[in-house]
Amino acid sequence: MSSKERHFSTSSASSLVPLKVYSDRLPMPQEDEESQPKLKLFESPLAHDRRRNPVTSPIPSPIREISGPIETARKPSYSGFIADPKDEKKVDQFAVDDAEEEMFETPEFRRYKETTNVELFYDLFFVANLTTFNDVHEVNEVDALKSYAGFFCILWFLWLQVSLFDVRFVTDSVLERIGKTLQFGVMIGLATIGPDFNLSDQKAGPFRSLAIILMFSRLILSLQYSAILYHVWYYKDSKTPLFLVVVVNFVAALVYFTTFFGFTNETSKAGKVIIVWYITAVLETAANIVISSKWKVLSFGGSHLVQRMTLLTLIILGEGIIGVSKSIADITKIEDTYKASLILTIISAVGIIYFIYMLYFDWLNRSYFGSIRQQIWAFLHFPFHLALVFLVEGISQFIRWRKVVEVIREVSRQYINQFNRAPATNSLDLETRLAKVTQTIFDKFPPAYTHTISTTQKALSSIGSAAFNSTEQLGNVTTLFSAVQDSLFDNFGIDPPESKIAVTDPNEEWNENIQVLALVYTYFFVASGITLILMNILNALNRPNMTRPDKSRIAINFVLSIAFLGLATIST
Repeated sequence: MSSKERHFSTSSASSLVPLKVYSDRLPMPQEDEESQPKLKLFESPLAHDRRRNPVTSPIPSPIREISGPIETARKPSYSGFIADPKDEKKVDQFAVDDAEEEMFETPEFRRYKETTNVELFYDLFFVANLTTFNDVHEVNEVDALKSYAGFFCILWFLWLQVSLFDVRFVTDSVLERIGKTLQFGVMIGLATIGPDFNLSDQKAGPFRSLAIILMFSRLILSLQYSAILYHVWYYKDSKTPLFLVVVVNFVAALVYFTTFFGFTNETSKAGKVIIVWYITAVLETAANIVISSKWKVLSFGGSHLVQRMTLLTLIILGEGIIGVSKSIADITKIEDTYKASLILTIISAVGIIYFIYMLYFDWLNRSYFGSIRQQIWAFLHFPFHLALVFLVEGISQFIRWRKVVEVIREVSRQYINQFNRAPATNSLDLETRLAKVTQTIFDKFPPAYTHTISTTQKALSSIGSAAFNSTEQLGNVTTLFSAVQDSLFDNFGIDPPESKIAVTDPNEEWNENIQVLALVYTYFFVASGITLILMNILNALNRPNMTRPDKSRIAINFVLSIAFLGLATIST
């Protein structure tokens, strides 16, 4: 059988079906209920019938072994190519046969132009995990910052591994729904571990559980890829790459399982085992990218990988809007008056998120821009999303801080006004006036903790009993002011880092609150600068042929990013 005949034989015609693209949201023709497709136990991801036996016919040689002149011994197309080697319009028949052979041995998969409903539903679990972790853990110290970044890394790479499978091989069947249910269970497992996730205090129980959860997630992916391997088993150029991906996920599962034994009560403080998780996540992603770049069967061409990344970007921006709304709601519960400075801060916060949205999507090239470029572009969304998470978190924190600063200024003004008309004449008079202002403040902003009341009462009593204008009395006045200010921080949900040793000195607690502000200021501007730099890189990858305005825009954003990074150093 000749190559041409073989390609058009009945057994292989299905392999030449062009790439089919499906849309999960396109309107479907109205049909009777009985004619609607039934949910199958096992749905093929192929765009054609599965090959059920191997093709053993050898590829015929383009050289015909016959006698006669050499011109008649070759195919006409190849003879013409030899006759005029400088004619670029001539086609090398050997190359044509190789291309036909590659097409014949590469199955076609169904591709969806848009994100399917089940993928969107899976994204809800990502949102829930991120929101829950954000609510439980306050980023008020460097260790909390590291824990936030560490948990986000685990969550993001888990989401990525599942998405890399879905954008290429997603189907709707009973087995696929079971697989998705198990992946949902993995996300729920992450949510249960989230409150105890602390890199500076790695408790053996939660971290061992997380190791098992991560192992389980990779085993599920290994089984899902194995199902795809079954469908392409008789395509000789497709078995190897899919088998490699199955092995990569299985090995990753084994690595996660071995870390189970590394988490003990003795190593909970300075355990380095968790670093293995991050290295494994990066390596398995890199392996997936390399394999898909080398073999066409795992290519992302025609998939909606770009849309998956853009949707996750929208989710993180949405988290920023939620954070801004929560800050506004918390402020409104305490005080419903807004000054111009606070209103301007809120407008600026929303404006920053909106400008990031516009810059990101205005630069987006939605057409296919190369397999390797697209995969690198997708992988670089990890540092971009990490920086974006801290940026939007810093925005919501700035709104709270703006309000607290306003209230503290107003409180300080009330204390000063007590002595503008007539200064205090003795210690008892000073105590009475300070007690009056303090009570007015506590009536409007009730203390969140009882120890605040006892601290202020003790400070007022010491002020009244100390010598007038003595150093001791001035120290007690400072303690009173610090206690009131710390109470205001507590009212607006700004807490200093937790400490095993109780902080009883209001002055020390005030200093810790100021350190929190310095941390928020620093990571906000660092995240802003890194976000702009990464957006420039993503833009360069997304647009292979850049115009002069594109280059100018990148240059301007690069200058702005350096300026933001420079502003971050002011807090130190």
